[in-house]
Amino acid sequence: MVQDAVSVWAYRRCWDRTNLKILLPGAVAGIAAAYLLASRVPDAAVALVLGVISIVFGLRRFLARGGGTQPVPAAALNRPAGWFWGALAGFTSMIAHAGGPPFQIYLIPQRLPRDLFVGTGVVFFALVNLIKVLPYIALGQFTRGNLATSAVLFPLAVASTWAGVWLVRRVSGERFYDIVYVLLLLLGGKLVWDGARWLLG
Repeated sequence: MVQDAVSVWAYRRCWDRTNLKILLPGAVAGIAAAYLLASRVPDAAVALVLGVISIVFGLRRFLARGGGTQPVPAAALNRPAGWFWGALAGFTSMIAHAGGPPFQIYLIPQRLPRDLFVGTGVVFFALVNLIKVLPYIALGQFTRGNLATSAVLFPLAVASTWAGVWLVRRVSGERFYDIVYVLLLLLGGKLVWDGARWLLG
């Protein structure tokens, strides 16, 4: 949440209100569902499914671009898709702290300008994390140990977030989405690996 505060300040003038209005109701529903199912749904199973979805989406978009050489036309804003992916982002964020891929799968096709894409994600996940506080308290997720760890990591969290802002602003708009696709594929691979270890273990 400290990192959220820093990021929101950095992008306070650059975020898409319409997309947030579409995504947030679904996210609230997803968080509520995850709270009710927290004791029944293994986070590794969620990670496995989400990892497969991320890889399929990333490869599909990459191939649609002719191996990364051809631009993909921007998709129109899609409210039903936004409600669905918003709900999945809220659910997976609550269960496995992995809400990024659903958000990216929804927003990437719109080809928003770099800062607008990042700023919308920053504000969305800042609000999602605020909404998750009460359910996490109810589930006993806050302890003296993890709060003490967070306090120790506070300076690093602030420094690393500013470093991320600095780095993003030095990436050209043309290369930005190429990097996002690669990171989505890498994250999908990591989620599949984590989920497969649980499944085979």
